Amino acid sequence: MATALTDSRPVVIALAVVTLIGVAVVVYAPGLGGVFVFDSIERVIRNDSLQISALDAEQLLGAAYAAEDSYPQRGLAYLTLALNYYFAGQQFAPFAFKATNLAIHILNGLLVFILARLILWRWRQPGVLPGRHDPSAPIAVLAVFAMGLWLLHPIQLTSVLYIVQRMTSIAATWVLAGSILYIYARGRFQQGRRPALALMYLGVIVFAGIGSLSKESALLLPAYVAVLELFLFHRSSLAAEQRRALALYFGVILLIPLLVGVVALVVTPDIFLAGYEGRDFDLLQRLLTQARVLFLYVGLLLIPDIRRFGLYHDDLVTSAGLFDPVSTFFAVTAWVVILAFVVWGARRRAPWAFATAWFLIGHGMESTILPLEQVHEHRNYLPGTGLAVAAAYYAGVLWERAGRLGIVLVSASVIWLLALASVSHMRADSWRNPALMMETLARHHPQSYRSVVGYAFNSIPVQADLSVRFDAFKRAALLDGRVVVPLIEMAKIATAVADFLGSGELTSGNSGGEGCKMPIRNMQLLADSEHNACLLEALDHEIGVRLSSKLARTDSIVVLVSLVDCALDGNRECKALRGNIRRWHEAALSNEQLPVNHRAVLELSVAKIHASAGDHEAAVDHAQRAGELAADNLAYRLQEATLYALLARWSELGLLLGEVETRFPVRANADPAFRRLKSQYGDATSQ
Repeated sequence: MATALTDSRPVVIALAVVTLIGVAVVVYAPGLGGVFVFDSIERVIRNDSLQISALDAEQLLGAAYAAEDSYPQRGLAYLTLALNYYFAGQQFAPFAFKATNLAIHILNGLLVFILARLILWRWRQPGVLPGRHDPSAPIAVLAVFAMGLWLLHPIQLTSVLYIVQRMTSIAATWVLAGSILYIYARGRFQQGRRPALALMYLGVIVFAGIGSLSKESALLLPAYVAVLELFLFHRSSLAAEQRRALALYFGVILLIPLLVGVVALVVTPDIFLAGYEGRDFDLLQRLLTQARVLFLYVGLLLIPDIRRFGLYHDDLVTSAGLFDPVSTFFAVTAWVVILAFVVWGARRRAPWAFATAWFLIGHGMESTILPLEQVHEHRNYLPGTGLAVAAAYYAGVLWERAGRLGIVLVSASVIWLLALASVSHMRADSWRNPALMMETLARHHPQSYRSVVGYAFNSIPVQADLSVRFDAFKRAALLDGRVVVPLIEMAKIATAVADFLGSGELTSGNSGGEGCKMPIRNMQLLADSEHNACLLEALDHEIGVRLSSKLARTDSIVVLVSLVDCALDGNRECKALRGNIRRWHEAALSNEQLPVNHRAVLELSVAKIHASAGDHEAAVDHAQRAGELAADNLAYRLQEATLYALLARWSELGLLLGEVETRFPVRANADPAFRRLKSQYGDATSQ
């Protein structure tokens, strides 16, 4: 049996690869339905640029600019999302999008197989690894094992079922392909073949460029290539001219871009660091926290306990200092020691050092200075590849020494792959509907605000008592002193009860909470009009305090804007809270910590409030304030223009459309909203 499982004949290897692909399909099948989650909703479903109705250049260009930046940021990924929408019958069908993600994941699995085979073959060459000579374990079999470890690992789930993370997987496709081409071309370069150097440049510069059109992490390809060079090739046999050409090569693809980046960071730091104004941590705190986060990732990769995985990891405590928490100090110290060992291991081209270097390079962008969220599992999509390849190598070493116990090793390897598949399948199964998914997330991460508030929104049965839903949102509100979403939901529930009791619009007057100070922990829903009035007043006060004094969260801004639309749509609870909604906008705008982009959004929302009340001059005034705050944001300017169109303020609309077209000559005409407004303006002024 062991001989059969280590048979390296092409037919057997092909069958093994096909089997892994089949297992991957079965593993992910339960989650291919489900729903769009987290920022997939904002970036995909609510992104008009992706809703193409024809495959013409104008609409495809608009889809490429869907990120609404000055260049087609992640345009390749957005194009694939737009094509998904078009070929799914012009609808956002989760199955079509997730099945495409799975197909990309399988393609990447095949690339991992090829890459692993090339790396393992290089390590077999005489002189590459000290003391290693012609291992008996078939390379192809070990490459299949590496592919299985990577393809079926549960940490990869969010890159497949979290739709917008197609950006991560497509970027990885180009990095893997570029790495494969580099190893192939570098081998030919070693042999003195001239076209090889051109292929080396092509494989890095072109592939990194294309990959970055899906996600900027593809720009790490030159660093990945440097790791491959360091651990797979010996340069002593190269001629002097070849060594100079190789030095120039790495100077061009790695050192020059690195120096340009450092200069840009020093001269214009806002390019990299501007986002910290909206975070509750600074640069130093992020760097300290990432030392712990990296060990979290290593733990998830080595010990895939399903209870530790999750879409959200906002329950991780930020490191306030080197000793707060104390685990930060141990994490930082450990990485310093590990880096020293990697330097030592690199001189011996040790596979474990290769895996560590590959892992750290893979996190060189998203786990360093950029003001991103602290933790996301999909960031390990490519960094985990080195670990899979190294594990396959050491499995081969064990095979050589196992003798008659080889069957035990083979069985253990198969069982481990099945265990990974089982955990991934259980995770995928929980993604089949939002109620089960959020219930699972809240159970595994009870201190995660996003998980708990998601549970309150999605997992409580419709027929449940309102107090159950109220208490669920209260629990979420207690987890983070900045959030207002659960407090607003509590207010809506209390308003519904007040309406049922016939109390009328209890919150329409001035409120400050002076007469009804009620800590959130003590809030409860009762069928008592007087208590309910006090509860609503206390909630109104707490929401105002958080909006006016705490660092604003994006979801807080989104909910304020959605409340205005909710009231305009005639929702009973939202209409009853109209006075509160206006006060909450004013409270948020009074917050000096409010980022400029959030302030612009709220000014537009206030403009909509005034427009609905018939005060058109005030509406125009607030819309113009938003335009001044977000002059370089096309989406906000078009919202301003939409308001002018609704108010039939054609002169203001004409001026704004002209300004937008001048400022965004390519993006504006590619945007469907701009084209629609321009047509509307033309029709109105031609009459």
